[in-house]
Amino acid sequence: MTQKTAPGLQSSSNSRLSPHFQRSDAAIEQREVAFQGFFRLEKLTLKHKTFSGQWSNAFTREVFVRGNAVGVLLYDPRRDQILLIEQFRPGALYDEQQSPWQFEIVAGMTEAGESSEDVVRREAMEEAGCTIEQLEFLMKYWVSPGGMDEQIELYCGMIDASQVREGVYGLDEENEDIRVELVSYAEAIQALQDGVINNAMAIIALQWLQLNRDRLRTQWCSAS
Repeated sequence: MTQKTAPGLQSSSNSRLSPHFQRSDAAIEQREVAFQGFFRLEKLTLKHKTFSGQWSNAFTREVFVRGNAVGVLLYDPRRDQILLIEQFRPGALYDEQQSPWQFEIVAGMTEAGESSEDVVRREAMEEAGCTIEQLEFLMKYWVSPGGMDEQIELYCGMIDASQVREGVYGLDEENEDIRVELVSYAEAIQALQDGVINNAMAIIALQWLQLNRDRLRTQWCSAS
């Protein structure tokens, strides 16, 4: 079979993995608020260019409008310890085989006027009573772009684990009940491999640390 080259496709001299289309190649014709509660659900009527070079027919999709969040893996490179938090997650109630209490990294939603670094420093104090000494940006990714607008920015934050008090944290006015647990790097990776840590943000952050741990320990320990 001869492969045809779709008209209008853009190539990049730097990478084969460059998007063929841009934001201007999709159009929202109508936007309705289908539900407004703690979160918002929008119904979109839209169309977009196809790989054949034509425009698609107009179709509808619902998008869960949640907003962006920032997460931070709190790590002490000198003691090789990781700070994890445990808290209840209502979405996990839909799995009847596992506990809805999740082991996670510190994270929070971005509020108006805040930078991403402001968010992680604020959340580290609110959720873990912890001060961050240094920060390194990891990545930004879509959570589930087929039906959500949420993007996550991930950081790794250097902490002094000797100053951390394990216990329960969180804001009463936000109904937060968050337990702080300090574990060794080996314990965290074992929990990852065993499926005990099973939420995307923590998995991605810990896998990043597996790739960057030696560099990070050399870099941060020499600077401290």
